[in-house]
Amino acid sequence: MKKSKWIWYPGSFELYHGMLLHNRRTSTRTYENGETRSVYYYPMWRVDAPRHNARLTKTATIDKEETIEFFSNTDTSCLVIDDMKYNSGSKITLPAGTHTVTMCGFKAEGFPAFYCIGDTFATDRSWVVAENDDNSGRHAGESELYTSLEDNPEIFKFSYKRQRPISCEKINGGMLFDLGKETFGKITISGLDTDEVLFVSLGESREEALDVKYANIGLNVKPKNGKYTSHAVAFRYVFVPVVCENCRVSVAFEYLPLKNKGAFKCDDALVNKLWDVCAYTMLLNSREGFFDGIKRDRWVWSGDAYQSYFVNYYLANNNDIVKRTMRMLRGADPITKHVNTICDYTFLWLSSIWEYYLYSADADFVVDIYPEMLDMWRFVEARLSDDGMYERKSDDWVFIDWSTFDSNGPICAEQMLLARAYECLAKCAEVVGDTEKAKYATSRYEYIKEQINKLYWSDKKGAFVDDYKSGRENVTRHANIFALLFDYTTEDRKNSIIKNVIYNDKVTKITTPYFEFYELDAMCKIGDFDYVSGMLHSYWGKMLELGATTIWEEFDPTKNGIEHYEMYGGKYEKSLCHAWGASPIYLLGRYALGVYPTDAGYKSYEVKPSLMSFKKIEGKVPTPNGDIFVKISNGRVTIKSSIDGGALIIKDRKYKIEKDIPLTIKY
Repeated sequence: MKKSKWIWYPGSFELYHGMLLHNRRTSTRTYENGETRSVYYYPMWRVDAPRHNARLTKTATIDKEETIEFFSNTDTSCLVIDDMKYNSGSKITLPAGTHTVTMCGFKAEGFPAFYCIGDTFATDRSWVVAENDDNSGRHAGESELYTSLEDNPEIFKFSYKRQRPISCEKINGGMLFDLGKETFGKITISGLDTDEVLFVSLGESREEALDVKYANIGLNVKPKNGKYTSHAVAFRYVFVPVVCENCRVSVAFEYLPLKNKGAFKCDDALVNKLWDVCAYTMLLNSREGFFDGIKRDRWVWSGDAYQSYFVNYYLANNNDIVKRTMRMLRGADPITKHVNTICDYTFLWLSSIWEYYLYSADADFVVDIYPEMLDMWRFVEARLSDDGMYERKSDDWVFIDWSTFDSNGPICAEQMLLARAYECLAKCAEVVGDTEKAKYATSRYEYIKEQINKLYWSDKKGAFVDDYKSGRENVTRHANIFALLFDYTTEDRKNSIIKNVIYNDKVTKITTPYFEFYELDAMCKIGDFDYVSGMLHSYWGKMLELGATTIWEEFDPTKNGIEHYEMYGGKYEKSLCHAWGASPIYLLGRYALGVYPTDAGYKSYEVKPSLMSFKKIEGKVPTPNGDIFVKISNGRVTIKSSIDGGALIIKDRKYKIEKDIPLTIKY
């Protein structure tokens, strides 16, 4: 028997779980009477539901008799073979010949899914959407998580481990439990001697948990026989507002069992610890999709996810979660707003599909999602100005970063991202064989790049300005970093940017881990590894010195005490476990170990390692078909790879890397 999977209308699984996760957010509210409660927090954008009807089909010729068994997750379903209809649970024997088998289903409260046991007609992505559907011919949705008949694709498959506090302290008329580090899971409180409603406050920090009125997350606890179990939440500390000697707290830690396939170690203990903390931060935020932060939003944001993709390629190298995240962000038709309502997040979503293909060689996914890319492009181009450039619309959110821009007109950084999106669209069009669209997208990419250099460059400033229309010639780091990173200007202008922006302390510094991802990527590209190593210590390292067990959403070394937890006007709104801070894993894999693909899925690749400021390093980078191990010590570089197609580059000399044969070079 061929291995079967649960299958569904393409995108329904992702839309269903995206619908659930985006409607789970809560926040604490204290009313005028002093009562504190946890209340629902409405999503900031349209959340789409899955398709409730599905019809999937497959036609095949068999040369001998075969038996198939049909199952569905809904009673409102049937299997159709040669005009005969069968209910879920049916076992049918097919004679030799050509057969068209169609599965139909409806489910009002979720989405219909199907499972056929057999050989030729075992369910997998080879099934397609049936005729008379707007998306006929598109491949069925599937996931490696749902291969057993006993699986339920409407229940997301997490793993669980039991965790217990490392300490308990009586304080403020209650009990404060400390789990020792940030975690996420279902809290069980037992041994309570009351059945009255309690408000249990949670905190990523001790201060937050004890500040009942302002704690960001809390639980409305109604004990039953002295026991209560919560839904899954993020926290480190639990404050129970009564003293009870028999009170106990335990946690069912909820996580996606992603294996850390990548690794990194060096002679710098702080950087080794930072790598581990970043990996744990990623684990907590890798769930149905890549989350922004595990405490406050628990939403999927395109800009945050974009960076998580790159970290994933060097850490877990898991394709499924990347594809799920992209589909959640895309949503359903019709498109009426930018992704997360943020224009730059739409451009990043479009770019990320090509970059996924570069690291995975998963052409099937590009083919599947390409029609949705084109629909997204039609939406984008309908909102461009007459000159084909992007200028803010009244209902768009221009983000770029938490920084101040000269942003009333067409922002340079947005044009950079628009050009990059066109560039990646052209490459995706080539993958699917759409030569006409590839030529068109390439021409638009070249045009926008030309306009950027023509309109936004200031000879006076020696840099790109935010807005060429305002006349203020305001310079920020962001567009200039993109110019270096995407290679969108001349070598002379790059050198000018490095001098007048990158090394100019008068230009406002980057303060968020979000944009440090781009800045440090660019710094690595220009070879300033001392700057990168310094930032790992002075920025990320300072968080660890302050007791961080996961990476924060934002960090300002000039702040003190609970000032570090303030954000968005709230005392504890800042997330202390934010995925966009995990970029050191990508940076160390891409530039210290020096491994990157030069053809899709590492069909060819290069290893151009750098010690940065370290004395020795070693680690491995996972690829779709094997690992690449790199070690630098005592003036020697050693490479061992389980895949073909590699080249080691040392001091501009190139050495061929043979599969499974260690290569050691003195330098």
